[in-house]
Amino acid sequence: MNESTTITDLSYLHSLTGGANDKMAKYIRMFLTGTPISIQQMDLYTLSKDWSGVKQTAHALKPQLENFGAKGAEQLIKEIERMASEQVDLDRLPAHIENFRKQFEQINTELEKALHDLGN
Repeated sequence: MNESTTITDLSYLHSLTGGANDKMAKYIRMFLTGTPISIQQMDLYTLSKDWSGVKQTAHALKPQLENFGAKGAEQLIKEIERMASEQVDLDRLPAHIENFRKQFEQINTELEKALHDLGN
């Protein structure tokens, strides 16, 4: 995968963990395990019109996306959080969540490769 198609940047995670491969792998695994659950939660909260739930779930994802340098996905999750918080453009919320799901698929692929490269 070349640089122009990569949406993650692990330099922040590298500095956060002091470059310790085991710590980097731990953060990556936690994110890869937890994020699909968070996406499901946002879907369910949207269906039940629980905007506070959507907002809280999106808010919890922001620092993790920052750890992995996924700026585009981080901006999208900030927009989801804003929409839920302000209860505006709610008809667009499902499409935004779906867009985030698609971005997560690419992030997942990149982080799985990173785990492999870390020897995990």
